[in-house]
Amino acid sequence: MVKRHMVTLYHIITVYNDMLNHIDGVMQSLAKKNTPWKEDLYSAVELVRHKLSKYYAEVTQTTGMLVIPAHILELFRMW
Repeated sequence: MVKRHMVTLYHIITVYNDMLNHIDGVMQSLAKKNTPWKEDLYSAVELVRHKLSKYYAEVTQTTGMLVIPAHILELFRMW
């Protein structure tokens, strides 16, 4: 049987946070590198982070205070 999962606000925020944390780690490891391709990669990742941050800000702005109850309710749903 195929399980269907709904995309919820809780999951969207979690995915954005995970992606931003991963990008931050990549940027931190590339920040001190001096080879040209690593500097180019750092610039590309920096642009990705900027764009992702823009989308994340739009999600959190439009949802406002819904984020906090969504996290709380998701915890109760798991039990």
